Order: sequence, then C-alpha cells, then structure tokens
Amino acid sequence: MKLSFMLNEERILTGLTGGDRSKKEIIGDLLIALYDGTQLKNEGITKDKLLDSLLSREREMSTALGDGIAFPHARLDEISNSYTLLGICPEGVEFNSLDQKPVQFFVLSIVPQDQANLLLLNRAAIVRFLSNRENRRAALNADDAFAVWQLIDKSGIEIDRNILAEDIMRPQIGHIGIEATLKDAARALHKYHCDSLPILDEDGRFSGDISCYDLFSYGLPDFFANLHTISFVRNMDPFEKYFQSDRDTRLIDLNIRREPPTISADATLMEVVFEIATRNKALLYVVDKNKKLLGVIDRFSIVDKILVSA
Repeated sequence: MKLSFMLNEERILTGLTGGDRSKKEIIGDLLIALYDGTQLKNEGITKDKLLDSLLSREREMSTALGDGIAFPHARLDEISNSYTLLGICPEGVEFNSLDQKPVQFFVLSIVPQDQANLLLLNRAAIVRFLSNRENRRAALNADDAFAVWQLIDKSGIEIDRNILAEDIMRPQIGHIGIEATLKDAARALHKYHCDSLPILDEDGRFSGDISCYDLFSYGLPDFFANLHTISFVRNMDPFEKYFQSDRDTRLIDLNIRREPPTISADATLMEVVFEIATRNKALLYVVDKNKKLLGVIDRFSIVDKILVSA
C-alpha cells in the first residue's frame, strides 16, 4: 500500500505553531486534527483520554528521537483501527529531543493494542519520505496539506515491506576525526556523555569507533590482561603515565583489532536484533554501501521502537 493512500490530505496538518508552546499544547493540536478529520471520533473514546495516553507516554521518555522528528503515540484496547497524522511545524518547537534540536515534523499515531506492527510500518514509511532532504524542504514550504500529500504521492513510498535498519536508526550525535588524539577522544566522549564515538576520515566515511573501553585498555600495562586479581597493586595508578606521555597519540596510529560494530542500512529488523541480542553488541553504526555513516541503533532503539511500541 502506498504511503499516500494511508496518509491522505485529512491526515496532514501544516502550519503548526511552534515557539515556546508546551508538549500538551502541541500534541493537543495534533490530536484535534486527527480526531476531527478521521473515524477516530467514532471509536467511542474521548479526546481527553487519548490526550492523557499520549502525554503519559511522553512522561516515560520523549518521543523526539532526533533529526527534527517526534513520534508521539498511544496503543489502546478501546480502538479497532490504526490512525496516523503528520504534523508540520516550520518554525520548530522544543520537544526534549535526544539531539536537543527543535522538532519540525510530528508523526502522531494511535493504534490498537494488538497491532503494534502497524505503528512501526507507518512510522518507517514516513521516515523514509522525510529522510530525503528535498522532500523535507518542500514539505516545510508547502502551502497546504494537499501540496504535502502530492509530494508524498509522487515519492511512491510503500508501507507494506520489511522494517530495515535505516527505519529504526536515530541520528548519531557527535563523531571524531581520524587524526584526533587520545586526549581529543577522551574530551569528546565526556562532551557527549557516551561510551563510544564513530571515527570518520577526511571524506566523512566511517573508519571505526573509539570507546571508553579502548581508552582504559590502552592505559593499562600489558600484563594486566593475564591477571586474575589486582589486589597486590590496588594503589597503583595505571593512567598517570598514560595521561602524561601518551595522550597525544593519534587514533590513526592505534592498533584496535576488534571489528567495528556496523550494519548495512538495508539490513532487516531480524538482522539488527540478531546483532544486538545474539552477538551482544551494545550499538550498531548504520552505514551505506560507500561507508557513509547514516545513523546509529543502540539497545534503547530496540526497546523504545520495538519492545515499548510492541
């Protein structure tokens, strides 16, 4: 089924006001448009209950996962059909996004409790449309909902296909250049409050990653790897010399032998889950065929987009 068939003109809201409005106000406007413009109003559930469910989900954790897109949603036993609306806010609004950027696109979804897969499929199709920067710019500048619908229809994007890695990834926040030093890496990891960062070459291609584990391992004497206890050297500071003499070592000169945790953008959801769950990888960097970094999938992505939505 084409995305334009599901996301018809009545399910697109343009000109959404942003500024310093609250989440309750923004979601309230989206809900009114969806409620009044679809059969949701005939499901026998009030707007107030729907709004409470949507806001309750936001209180658990913001549904703004980065790149200017938020996915407020609710799953309810009381409804029998799936409803989705695309809201467009050209000026942007603060929505507690993971990358701290304002949100311009809202994908509001209300689905039956037992149809979580529809939530993922609809969301993935809209993300594919918005991942095209020309589509995004045209949608932000569109005069009305019909103009946006024409863009979606022209894209020819289909809903009914497998969920891929590119559909559930989130934007990667932060990276480090291959010529950076260990000191630079330590500062970057601290700046972004993360356990690892991708390393990009001068052309912006993925060249590996640097993690806190790598820093710790590099700072420890080689013989530590064969010890069963360090009780006899508990007062030793293995990092003192490291920070004094080796902090200017470049990442390009490190001999990191482990395989970088990457996955192809067109990998299926089952392949993603296999890599994270079976092979115990904390995160996966999503890359295209030219090794360009597209985004990242971590364990939270699976919990939030698959398990919590499911």
